[in-house]
Amino acid sequence: MNRIFTFLITIIIYLLFCVPSIAQEEQVRSTQKILAVINSEPITQIDVDEILAPIYQQYKNTYSGKELEAKLEVARADILNQLIGDKLILQEAKKKELRVDAKEVDKLVGELKSNFKTIEEFDKVLKEQNVTLNDLSKRYEEQLLIKKAVGQEVLSKIIISPADISNYYEKNKEKFTVPKQIRLRNIFLSVKNNEEEILQKANNIYEQLQKGTAFIELVEKYSDAPNVVDSGDMGFIKRGSFREEIEDIVFNLEVGDFTKPLKTSSGFYLFKVIEKKEASIPALEIVQEKIHSQLFGQAVEKKVKEWVNKLKESALIEVKKNEKEK
Repeated sequence: MNRIFTFLITIIIYLLFCVPSIAQEEQVRSTQKILAVINSEPITQIDVDEILAPIYQQYKNTYSGKELEAKLEVARADILNQLIGDKLILQEAKKKELRVDAKEVDKLVGELKSNFKTIEEFDKVLKEQNVTLNDLSKRYEEQLLIKKAVGQEVLSKIIISPADISNYYEKNKEKFTVPKQIRLRNIFLSVKNNEEEILQKANNIYEQLQKGTAFIELVEKYSDAPNVVDSGDMGFIKRGSFREEIEDIVFNLEVGDFTKPLKTSSGFYLFKVIEKKEASIPALEIVQEKIHSQLFGQAVEKKVKEWVNKLKESALIEVKKNEKEK
């Protein structure tokens, strides 16, 4: 859904809390440059830059020079296309005379205010970002209108039937496979100074286990791990949770088996397998909600795209050429 229409709430919070505007670093927000006109309503450089700001911050940590600029150009184009869609939906909402309850807008503004220690701090940040409270309320109102229009035009018309869910499950069972899991207990001995002494202690624990001493008893007596309060119970573990060399050992153990002391950078571990779950495919009843959400999301994306394309056909849209393209 978030790729279909732009929800600015997260972006606004990000801009207010986290980063200087792109204008401060690229000086691209110095004018109200018009990038596109949709049925006589403009989309400006500032509209794009506000959404681009967090993306820019992320990209500049990974890319530089021409590669950075190329990535930003693609992002700008995607954002502009998205804003055109948003504008068309918003115009359609106004044609249908849809309304948003002022209480909904006030609630969102209140949630944003709650992120600040004081109202004065909130007002100060708004002023620094050259955003008025009315601007903020208007943005929230527009996004709620877009959401309402999409709900009325698209969401209310989408039906995912039990047969749709069942068919998807039968064709994609492997996607729901739950991998093999093991439930472990552990004893951990922290190495602080004398590694040789700790290893000797670990070997002693291993000898006691071989003689039949209960693992839980030794956990409570020796382990430095926080889960000592749970008798060393680590719960069920999937592949990828540990270092590969440790997993290769513990996943090949049978229930009731335990390891020799295993050295890590922080100390020595001993593990015991207390339960195993083989790889399995859950029943349809268990995953049907997940399937419904996935199919519904796919249908929404498709239907909104079709709707926006239809709106574009009857709209007057002028996209200004980039200066570099002239």
